[in-house]
Amino acid sequence: MNKLFWSTIFFSAFVMFTLSPATVCASGDFTFNPSFTFRGEYDDNINFDNNNETSDWLGVFLPSLKAAWQTPRLNILGSAAAEIRRFASETRFDDEYQRYKINTSYQAFERLTLKAGASYTKDSTLDSELEETGIVENLYGRDRYSINTGIDYQLGERVATSLDYNYSDTSYDSPFNSDYDSHSIVGSISYLFRNQRDQVFVQPSYYYYESDHNKVDNYGLSFGWNRTLSETLTISCYLGCRYTDSRYSYEINVPVFDPVNGVITWQKRKITADQDDFGGTADMSISGKTETLSYKLSYNHDLTYSSDGYPIDRDRFIGSINWKITERLKSGFDSGLYFSKSNDDFQNEDSTYFYLHPHLSYRLFRNHHLQLHYRYAKTKDDTLKENDTYDRSRVWLALVFNFPKLLD
Repeated sequence: MNKLFWSTIFFSAFVMFTLSPATVCASGDFTFNPSFTFRGEYDDNINFDNNNETSDWLGVFLPSLKAAWQTPRLNILGSAAAEIRRFASETRFDDEYQRYKINTSYQAFERLTLKAGASYTKDSTLDSELEETGIVENLYGRDRYSINTGIDYQLGERVATSLDYNYSDTSYDSPFNSDYDSHSIVGSISYLFRNQRDQVFVQPSYYYYESDHNKVDNYGLSFGWNRTLSETLTISCYLGCRYTDSRYSYEINVPVFDPVNGVITWQKRKITADQDDFGGTADMSISGKTETLSYKLSYNHDLTYSSDGYPIDRDRFIGSINWKITERLKSGFDSGLYFSKSNDDFQNEDSTYFYLHPHLSYRLFRNHHLQLHYRYAKTKDDTLKENDTYDRSRVWLALVFNFPKLLD
């Protein structure tokens, strides 16, 4: 998979650079922003465990780089980041996370734009996995490779279409989790009304998931509406339906009688079962800003996958608000609430998860900041008879150094 990932990155860049040599060689803006963050943190439940809570101090170093090259027809955006974590006492939790991403777009013709990209993330089940599913797992490593491509085509002044494909490969360090692949194809056609404030969408979609336990085909159709209420306030609403067809494979031990020896032995037998399901999807948000305040509220209901490889019905509420107190001092507050429940008859998942995250940022110099964060998270696992509710608190102080550059 490493070869496929890196080959895709270089192939995407090569195609974009060679489609139109005259355009690529034309002058453009190249920006890059190196950043370094040093963080001291206290974590009172490192493993987010309900039986064996472990607390410790840790130091985190986060180097990152964002770069962009923009010409009249070609855009290339890339980022690379690492997270080096070192604990004071619990050194078995020491780890290094990595995140890479590149996206390119090329306006081949006046109405046609080609897109391609790739990404790689190495973190843990308590990071991006928890953000996706809202299910608290033990702390294990997770790797994900993704590639994507697509086209945008403008049919008319107010009618636009797009078609996007994405492939991802997810693997875990734990033998208790199930690696899986996923493919998705999403189409869209939109119409912008004459008032330039309302836009409606129709989006058909197809998703395919495959793990050691199951294979899932998911067909969907959603209808969306975006409304710009003012220059500072926007609402978005997508509602749809889906049909899911799943095939499960698992092994059971069955008794087998041996007539020669007159004994009964246990042998493994592979069993397959099919299940289909209809459901709804929703994605709604409202966002706004003033001179000193910005905020966003969103709700999403969709089918996702747990680290066990089984489908999950997830409801997710997310809110954020940021306030500019003075020219140097800013504050913010983020929160989230998840309801996650099994979508099949083969897995028993029913949990609630929420978090609160207030933070402060003080600008020391033009591009350098001192930040203070506190994050409280709590989960309730309704499948447990005891110790079903447990929480985690983290507090950290961070120094952030940015060095933005623009080269013409």
